[in-house]
Amino acid sequence: MRDVPWDQWLYVAAPFVVYFSIVVGLAMDGDHGDERNPLKIFFKRISSSLERHTGYPGWAAAGALSGLAMLATAAIGLYWDVAWHIDFGRDEALMTPSHTMILLGLGGIVYAAGVAITFATIDDAPVGLRVGRLRVPWTALAMAAMGAGGVAAFPLDNLWHEAYGIDVTLWSPTHLQLIAGGAIATIPVWLMLREGRPSAPTMLGRAIEVTALGAILTGVSAYQGEFDFGAPQFQVLYLPILIAFAAAFTLVLARIALGPWGALKAVVAFFAIRGTIAFLVTVPLNHTFPKFPLYLVSALAVEGVALLLGTGHRLRLGAVAGAAAGTVGVAADLGWLAALSDVTATARLLPTAALFSLVTGVAAGILGAALGRAVPEAEGSPTAFVHPAAALAAGLVALAAFAYPLPRNVGPVDTVIRLTPAAEAGRAGVEVELIPPDAADTATAFGILAWQGGGTVAASLDEVGPGRYVADKAIPITGSWKAMVGLQRGDEVMAAPIYLPADPEIGAPEIPAVAERRTSFVRNTELLLREQRSGPSDTAMLAYSGLAVVVLVWIGLFSVCASVIGRAAGEDAGPRAGSRAGGSHTPTSRATAWQPRDWSLAPSPSASGAGPAAEAAPPRAGSWYP
Repeated sequence: MRDVPWDQWLYVAAPFVVYFSIVVGLAMDGDHGDERNPLKIFFKRISSSLERHTGYPGWAAAGALSGLAMLATAAIGLYWDVAWHIDFGRDEALMTPSHTMILLGLGGIVYAAGVAITFATIDDAPVGLRVGRLRVPWTALAMAAMGAGGVAAFPLDNLWHEAYGIDVTLWSPTHLQLIAGGAIATIPVWLMLREGRPSAPTMLGRAIEVTALGAILTGVSAYQGEFDFGAPQFQVLYLPILIAFAAAFTLVLARIALGPWGALKAVVAFFAIRGTIAFLVTVPLNHTFPKFPLYLVSALAVEGVALLLGTGHRLRLGAVAGAAAGTVGVAADLGWLAALSDVTATARLLPTAALFSLVTGVAAGILGAALGRAVPEAEGSPTAFVHPAAALAAGLVALAAFAYPLPRNVGPVDTVIRLTPAAEAGRAGVEVELIPPDAADTATAFGILAWQGGGTVAASLDEVGPGRYVADKAIPITGSWKAMVGLQRGDEVMAAPIYLPADPEIGAPEIPAVAERRTSFVRNTELLLREQRSGPSDTAMLAYSGLAVVVLVWIGLFSVCASVIGRAAGEDAGPRAGSRAGGSHTPTSRATAWQPRDWSLAPSPSASGAGPAAEAAPPRAGSWYP
């Protein structure tokens, strides 16, 4: 159970102390002109300081930076929380430090939207929507919707647990909604910078856009969380699919937005973000290290395709670069993650993984190119923008790829598990005999996992005879540890228990560690999620339907934002027959930008500006868990 030291609450406070210290510094550094209202003086000083240092309008810089700060808070809380559950199990209380960071971070996205609206109103900024005296940026609406949807997942999650018990998976519908609220909110944060249409971004301003693209890659990669920690509950095939989607989507977008080397810049930002999170989780918080893909080869592949084909035809760029990221990029990251893992997926996964990562990469690359609509077209090419029908088709293909590995069936396999004493107290050597002996011949993943004893231990199984395997290390079999043998064959995702402690809170008996046990393989969640119980089907139907509706609304909002921003920038920029392939161009003045009207949802011609963009992060490859 969770006994939280008081000093862990300092990690919750730290991001906000840093954030508000920066706010105070900006307020002291800026200029308020001839404003006399004390409150407006405060905001105008911050706005002028931000515009001078970044080159972005104050409202865009304030909203985007606030959004990045809040998303960073939520991301640290998320990985901290997942690490805790894998290392120690369930929480006793709802508002733990990690949960608090997630909630404050998601609520902070709504706050960041409010910051953008406040600054735009006080500066009388020429943004696209006026509601009374308020000036409302389009992207602020999208950010607010995503933050609100993510926060709403908390009470819904409580209802889910009441119906089905306490689960510790990332992939329940309410958890997916919570994660998506933060992960997808990275996109309107980047779009907000684009909506600001800076006339001349400074080096700091360009670095902020690169960071926003790295944040998109981090957000899209969040769905790999259970693979990162080595305790996934779904088919190993998901790993290459998730890597392909994240890499192709974000890196194609980054190349379009940032120009040459844009994909590599986004990967560097991703390294900085995920590296910092991994350090915090592993060193000061002392939890299991969360592995992550590098996306480096994917970035080089995208850069190479852009160099060869140019970026003037974005549908072609997205498809070909996505294919490259989904093949050579995914293969490199699967190799990297396998090198970090004690147990790896078998070679039998490769043909199916190659096919699905290729298809997913192409679809995700087209989606990333479609989102690049927020960036003015290069070379005045009529083929620069991806047609909505092509984007819709790519989205459906990606959904089909994600749906294919969902089944988790059980095959007719028994096992005899034998334990032998080990030198280290509380551990044992493990021998696994499969019945029939050829049960693992077609396995895509096969190994042992022990978890929730204060960390995780994974062991590979070496064949020593027909159907007989021996673990390459001793496995913990006492105390709060849980240990099982995992076997995956296609859509069969199974497990057999080695040791599970009694859990009186949920009425689960002990499965003791014995010298020899014959048992049948069961669906892996019967051991990984013993807390779950059967419940009414309507609750699940309602939860999944609600998740689908919320995500569709979110996608629609930032798609509209990208279209409106791109159209406005394109109208102001006019023909640019000689602009470079990277998508950069010389912007026109912001003075003639949008002419907002009360309650109008249609933008007037606006000024242009160039900035970076991001692509999708590649999923990770790895152990038996994938």
